[in-house]
Amino acid sequence: MEQGIPNDLVSLLELRAHQAPHRQAFRYLGATSGPTAWTYRGLRDASAQVAQALLDRPGATRGDRVLLLFPPGLEFIQAFLGTVMAGMIAVPAPAPNPLKPKMSLQRLQAIVASAKPSVVLTLGGVLTALEPVLGDVPQFAGIGWICVDGQPGSAKPSAGMDRLAPLQEARSFPIPDPSDIALIQYTSGSTSDPKGASLTHGNLMHNLRYFDVGWDHSPDSVVVNWLPAFHDLGLVYGILAPIWGGFLSIQMSPIDVIQQPLAWLRAISNHRATHSCGPNFIYELCNRKVSQAEALTLDLRSWRMALNAAEPVRPETMRRFSERFAPAGFNPRSFCPGYGLSEGTCKVVAVPWYEEATILHLRSDALERHEVEPGFPGQGTIEVVGCGRPEFGVSVAIIDPETLSRRPSGKVGEIWVAGPSIAKSYWEQPEATARELRAHLAGRDDIAFLRTGDLGFIYDGQLFITGRIKDMIIVRGANHYPQDIEFTVQDSHPSIRAGCVAAFAIEEEGEEQLVVVAEVEKRTEPVNGDSKKAGESSALTALIKAVSEVHGLRVARAVLIKQGTIPKTTSGKIQRQATKQKLLAGELEVVSDERRVVAAPADALRDHIRARVTDIISDVGSIPFERLRPDVSLHGLGVDSLAGVNIAYEIGLMTGQDVPAELLDERDTIEKLVDYIVAQGGMR
Repeated sequence: MEQGIPNDLVSLLELRAHQAPHRQAFRYLGATSGPTAWTYRGLRDASAQVAQALLDRPGATRGDRVLLLFPPGLEFIQAFLGTVMAGMIAVPAPAPNPLKPKMSLQRLQAIVASAKPSVVLTLGGVLTALEPVLGDVPQFAGIGWICVDGQPGSAKPSAGMDRLAPLQEARSFPIPDPSDIALIQYTSGSTSDPKGASLTHGNLMHNLRYFDVGWDHSPDSVVVNWLPAFHDLGLVYGILAPIWGGFLSIQMSPIDVIQQPLAWLRAISNHRATHSCGPNFIYELCNRKVSQAEALTLDLRSWRMALNAAEPVRPETMRRFSERFAPAGFNPRSFCPGYGLSEGTCKVVAVPWYEEATILHLRSDALERHEVEPGFPGQGTIEVVGCGRPEFGVSVAIIDPETLSRRPSGKVGEIWVAGPSIAKSYWEQPEATARELRAHLAGRDDIAFLRTGDLGFIYDGQLFITGRIKDMIIVRGANHYPQDIEFTVQDSHPSIRAGCVAAFAIEEEGEEQLVVVAEVEKRTEPVNGDSKKAGESSALTALIKAVSEVHGLRVARAVLIKQGTIPKTTSGKIQRQATKQKLLAGELEVVSDERRVVAAPADALRDHIRARVTDIISDVGSIPFERLRPDVSLHGLGVDSLAGVNIAYEIGLMTGQDVPAELLDERDTIEKLVDYIVAQGGMR
């Protein structure tokens, strides 16, 4: 790629606007009330307008934190670049759900309390939806709001919004030092105690250059990005890397792609995209949801780099995808497995586009002992995928997490990473910074490493990931701390014992599925069988509903066990892996066990909708799960007109559309309601 690229994002944007002012930088596909495309000059000017508005606020100073709350669209890019242009620190976060703003805000409170932003950049519609509940959230007191769509000529902003003033051409903005913090990237961690990785301009620019290694970008490259902007891969590769390379980035809504993965593939086909990426689940979703006939309508010959990262890479998923889309011209060598994390800015390693992915068969029993022993394909072995070799100043070490010494070849250990992309710090968390971002090998202090908490080994120079020291749960590319889920479960029903819940994942159908095990109070285990079943059903219903609403996760299996039987350490900490092993071995003292059927491949999305509808009907109609079947009349189960209206209301919240109150008059089965929701465009 081009030499002489600056070492900060502000100068980089100025360079692109000067070199190719009319070249299209971004294009958005999908419904939006904002811009559908940015040229480099247009993006530079729009970003400068945001920077000017930030600097003109009373008391504004360099280093102020700016919270970015945006739905899918191009406005986020303008806001992010305007923030760094003003010398301030961007704090991206998921935009609250306008249908449930108070619940969404609860997820933001910890981030706001940590970063202490002075101002929020957002859209008028987002603020309008939030205004009624902001007074109940003390963390937002005293924070200013600027709506980037409140420009002259647009709709009049609501009360409390600041306008963007016309751009003052004479205004100059400071050039950041590479050591200045540009971004606090909150990791996909605990919502009760989030950690924000403080990334400098130097961190970002190094990682952007590193992304170019082995991926053959050019000014004619085209990226299709659907990952959210608050996700490290969506922001760093999907948005910033195209600016670094001066090539076009097609942006899409994550909701649109997850609901209709064919839309992603069509965008690649129609725009002759060369690079696109996603977690393993999106490739699996394409396998399940895109028919052979639909695949034949695509032309994927231009797709040179298909990164598979952000969650465990499944060889079988890549094989099925390659077979299904071979008639469309997809080249299996385009698959580039990779590994990265927020604390490393994004990329740690990735396979070059011109190399075929390496797949090893390892003996399962040896791997459980953290030993690497090759085996033959078949029973007793598992497949692991190589994620690439560290390059460009990045080094990877395999460490014994107890002795902090290097593990010998052929052994699994904790993955430690060093290099110019490692975050400067965890924002205002010096102890966590020293412990996890500035770790040292035993007896050595010459190199500071990032402790990833992930397990792996190096074979023939490549990094292979085998598991996690942390009990992180990864579902469809999103990380969930088990303790957050456990807190939700223990508060969901009075019979569930506090501090006696374990959440973990099991793999089914090639994807991680959530399992919850919880102790119940003895007093809720009555002798009478019918009362006992009713109490169990109530607790199961409550915990499944709570996890769905708070975390957006489907509980695949919920297990209630006897009081005092969940595995714990001597200090009283839950032993999640021991609980998992006992459950699978049938050694837990089970009171009740609710299994949610895993989706058949062709019906994965419908099954997700069906599960949510079943949750609603069970909750509103007070009907045990075991009585609910897809084709059984709800009226026959006792759902009256009042419950029907409430169910219709909840389905309206699911779809984000007005739903007739008499919906159940003609659609009185779960399956008919699923058909209706699918016809309305699915869940929002």
